[in-house]
Amino acid sequence: METPGTTLSGETARFPGGLHPIGQGVTAWLTPNGGWGESNAGLVCGNGASLLVDTLWDLDQTEAMLAAFEPQTKSAPIQHLVNTHADGDHWFGNELVDSAEIIATRTAARLMKQHGPGRMRQLRAVIALYRLMGIVPWPRRGDWRTSADYLDAMMQPFDFTGIKATPATTTFSSKQLLDVGGRDVLLLEVGPAHTAGDLIVHVPDAKVVFAGDVVFNGITPVLWDGSARNWIKACDRILELKPDTVVPGHGPITDLAGVEMMRKYWHFLRTAVRRHFEKGRSAYVTASFIAQSDEFHTQPFGKWAGSERMVISVHCIYRRLLGRKRTLPIRMRLKLLRQAAVLARELGDD
Repeated sequence: METPGTTLSGETARFPGGLHPIGQGVTAWLTPNGGWGESNAGLVCGNGASLLVDTLWDLDQTEAMLAAFEPQTKSAPIQHLVNTHADGDHWFGNELVDSAEIIATRTAARLMKQHGPGRMRQLRAVIALYRLMGIVPWPRRGDWRTSADYLDAMMQPFDFTGIKATPATTTFSSKQLLDVGGRDVLLLEVGPAHTAGDLIVHVPDAKVVFAGDVVFNGITPVLWDGSARNWIKACDRILELKPDTVVPGHGPITDLAGVEMMRKYWHFLRTAVRRHFEKGRSAYVTASFIAQSDEFHTQPFGKWAGSERMVISVHCIYRRLLGRKRTLPIRMRLKLLRQAAVLARELGDD
């Protein structure tokens, strides 16, 4: 039996990482445990050509993945690189994929230019500032220390120095059919869901879908600039394709049951959040209440890791209910990460 081993940060892995052959020339690359930056990718090989689905959050991790794929890519060089969305843990390693056409949705390509690796390097300075603010003798200064620890743990396994932003070179909207060494691969735009520019990759002859961050498995999803309602529709789109195998953006490989669970999560959260919203509670109070409720814990997804991340999604749902813009400025993203850190402490999460 394959042993899971450890994560990039040294924790016990809940599932094995690295190469996971699916069959028919399709292979997944998994990064346990699926938390911040611990993303998945994959390779689809045809006759003399292949397609890579996503790169990873830094160059070292991407280089290790590409080396593992090399026995396949020697005879089937990567012709297309598809980025499922604009979060850096799915494209910061793009520069290492030589001579490949880089494809994303038009919206994702625009967001890539706004959220490059420089933002992560700036976050190091933000962490230092939070630590300083945690020393200042004012109320709740412990929240700043908690936030610094949380962000530091998120970034610790990764090296963002020396990354050259390499965004998409080809964009599309709605759908695009690719020929990968004689086999069809279909790209379907399903955003705004997790982000404004999500896509999924369908390999019909292998009955496989690479779902990007439309599917999280065993880890609490994060709703940034998308829509919970549209996320449910994106799950419906995957279900309509009836794949046998679904590779999530984070977490172990799953199937239609995993997609259905993701769908149920968003139905549950939307309904629960609306009840608290109508009572005039803040997004943070709502997230805290839901995350600690018996109603949530009796659900299968109530046992997922990273439940503190719910506060980010609740805030996004609130913005929709208030009719505000979906796009979050950086200062608000940082505020929500601070709230997630504090909620993690409140929930007693490690």
